Amino acid sequence: MGIVIGVGVVPLVLAMAISYKQGNQSLMQTTGSSFKALALAASSTIDLIIREEFRKINHLTRHPTLILSTQAQNNFIDQILPSKLSTFISEQSRLWDEGGRNPDSLINRGASRTLISFLGRDTNRAAATKAFFITDARGILIASTNDHPSFYKADRSSWKAIMNEKKGKYIGDLFLDPKTQTYFIEMAVPVVDQNQKHIGVLHRLYSAKEFLLPFIEPIEFGDTGHVMLIDSKGKVLVCPILPTGHQLQDPNLVQSVTGPESSWAKTLGDGHGNKEATIIGYSPLLETSKITASSNGNSWYTFAWQSPKEVFALTRELFLWIAIVGLVSILFIAVASSLASQKIVQPIRLLQKAAGSIGRGEQVEPLNIKTGDEIEVLAHEVNNMQILLRQTFTGLEQKVEEKTREILYLKEYSESILRSMPEAIFIFNQNLNIEYANSASESLLERSSKKWLGKTLQELPLEPKKTWDSLARHLVEYSNNRGKSHPHKIPLTAAQEKDDVIQDPLAPKSSVSTSEHSSTVTLNNRTFAYKFFDVVIKVGSERRIGLILKDVSEEKQLLDQLTRSDKLSGLGTLVAGIAHEMNNPLQSIMGFSEAIIKKRNPSKDQSYAKKIFDRSKHMASVILSMSGYVHSSDQEPITKTDINEQIEAAVKIALLGSYSDDITLEKNFGKLPPIDAQPNEIQQLFFKIVQNAIQAMEGRGTITISSTHNKNAIQVRIKDTGPGIPQEYLSKIFDPFFTTKEQGSGTGLGLNIVHHLLERYEGSIKVNSEMGKGSEFIVTFPVAL
Repeated sequence: MGIVIGVGVVPLVLAMAISYKQGNQSLMQTTGSSFKALALAASSTIDLIIREEFRKINHLTRHPTLILSTQAQNNFIDQILPSKLSTFISEQSRLWDEGGRNPDSLINRGASRTLISFLGRDTNRAAATKAFFITDARGILIASTNDHPSFYKADRSSWKAIMNEKKGKYIGDLFLDPKTQTYFIEMAVPVVDQNQKHIGVLHRLYSAKEFLLPFIEPIEFGDTGHVMLIDSKGKVLVCPILPTGHQLQDPNLVQSVTGPESSWAKTLGDGHGNKEATIIGYSPLLETSKITASSNGNSWYTFAWQSPKEVFALTRELFLWIAIVGLVSILFIAVASSLASQKIVQPIRLLQKAAGSIGRGEQVEPLNIKTGDEIEVLAHEVNNMQILLRQTFTGLEQKVEEKTREILYLKEYSESILRSMPEAIFIFNQNLNIEYANSASESLLERSSKKWLGKTLQELPLEPKKTWDSLARHLVEYSNNRGKSHPHKIPLTAAQEKDDVIQDPLAPKSSVSTSEHSSTVTLNNRTFAYKFFDVVIKVGSERRIGLILKDVSEEKQLLDQLTRSDKLSGLGTLVAGIAHEMNNPLQSIMGFSEAIIKKRNPSKDQSYAKKIFDRSKHMASVILSMSGYVHSSDQEPITKTDINEQIEAAVKIALLGSYSDDITLEKNFGKLPPIDAQPNEIQQLFFKIVQNAIQAMEGRGTITISSTHNKNAIQVRIKDTGPGIPQEYLSKIFDPFFTTKEQGSGTGLGLNIVHHLLERYEGSIKVNSEMGKGSEFIVTFPVAL
């Protein structure tokens, strides 16, 4: 019977549905077009009013009294010393806020009277105007119609837009005034002089509700229909129902009723607390939105709304009539088809019951249906199907059991491998919750995994908490960067390196210990290297992230021992250098002192004393060099220093000391900004580098010097044609007393002094060298913007 009824009912229902849909669409189109027209009319009216307001206040800014008052205020402020201006503003602001010492004397009364006179003539907007005032070129109040504004306005968005960004018009966002608890809208225009230069700002603050509601409230239709004004952020500017400043919470609604052109939309919710479907017409305020978008990136829109019950009243009535007609037709079809369906209902039910039993794997007796039509044939086919299924699935249960045991064995085998691994392994799901942890991880945390499976690392009460929080942050970073190059290389912050890596204060920043342990953490007084990796169970399945923690405490301890051995070797080099530099002058001092004591040749005492003085001075120079202060004068002031000029002086001194005419000098100096430095130190820095180049070339070859300025940095390149520096020495040339020269040829402190001075000026030095072709020193200084 159901089939027979369905054959007749389905076309009927489809016909009714199509009729209802077409009628509903026509009604919605008509309603939406009406709402769109209402919204457009309201937006055009408000656009016209705001354009007229700007025309009036722009005309007022050309008043001679306002221009002269603003110029006089600017001239007066310009005469105040910059160091005293802040104190002046603070004191005047205090007097203005307190209202003492005749506050009228703090502003220009002539300009204020002009503003008051303007408001007296502007009767239509005077009541809505809550503040009308002028500020000068520094944001200081010049004139006002009342005591509402504060004395200093340089931090106000309207003042910045007019004076700093040179805008001709400004409309601010809706804001709540703390004094009056009223929502205001600010309009501002510049006060210009005869040269069209912005010399001040005219501000006018309107009560949003008093200013805009008269143009919205009269538009009513039906019992609940009205128009409201909102901005593109969903804040209500004015509405007959909602309070001004109300924020529409539904972002989809705001997006639906804000667009570049007037239109209408069907939405869920209307911003008035109703979540039902309704129709809203909307329209942008084209001219006003250009000003607001330029001022604060916001736009204004009107939208027309009516209660859904009123909007869809005709639709519901149409649906009711169609439903009544359809119900009557369905009843007629059911009665007419009941007799014809009796012949096929019982056989179909038997077939349905048999099919359900076969689907559940139950034994079914063969069907015995004798109708002489297609149903009898179908019953015969069902009987054959049951026989074939019984033959096909014979022994299937045994095969399923065998495969199940095989899968369970593979699962246990995989889990035993993971449990046997000495490294701690964690597996996280896509929500970064712990999904699996092996036995090593339980030993590391000293607790059973049953208590913390399904939790994140931050939720576990683990110590030290700071270290586990760091691992949790790196896990989040790895998850966010998945798919990018080298996602497992997660940089540590300076604070994290300090917590997780044992640093030697004498070690260079690029020491082996730091670089080797940049991805390690310390847990239970042991050092663990960690790494994140992707886990894919099968293609298309949920991706997971793995974390492996490997105990590298012994490797780290061995590495630190090697590092300390290398430092002891360097310390031996340092001691040998000091002994060498001190021994020769000490021997000379002892010899000359002995000659004076024994008075073998009194006529040479003065000569011996001078030599003793020279040797002592040399020793003092070596000692000062060790501290990085050779030839540096702390008393010399920091001045604007020309780097090119100091390079020239350093080169001249170095060449004079070389006693060689076989050195060719090539210079290519660019135009450089000065830096703040002690000129003597900059000259000493480049003298050491050039002197090192001359000594490397043994007084014969070419030195090329160039200087450039790129963005906020100065770069100087000094290249020689000497023998070059071996690669194994490049990392040590800035160490104290390291030198490749023979004993007696130098202290080995020159490049260490260069490095020390550059650190003082936050600069850097880089060395490029190739054996047989020479070396190039690249010095970089930062330049403050």
